[in-house]
Amino acid sequence: MTFRSEKLRRAVASLPCVNCGKHGDTQAAHANLSCFGKGMGHKASDAAVMALCCSCHAELDQGRTMTKVEKYNAQMEWIAKTSVALVEAGLLEVA
Repeated sequence: MTFRSEKLRRAVASLPCVNCGKHGDTQAAHANLSCFGKGMGHKASDAAVMALCCSCHAELDQGRTMTKVEKYNAQMEWIAKTSVALVEAGLLEVA
């Protein structure tokens, strides 16, 4: 079963964009990578989300400015940055 948490998605959406730093229209963008559970009609795990503004999210999903390798590397970086930002903001704690 794929991990889902509305509370986590809302916490991620409260952060600034981890790519451009924009505040206010951030979304919890799911990774587009099969290693995180992405598949035909199936979103990746909520544990692999990135805080991205609408523009950066659209560029990741539909944009043509990055190669596949660049998109892979960007997603790995942005997922890590999102996790760090959640912990540093006190929005994610270890049980």
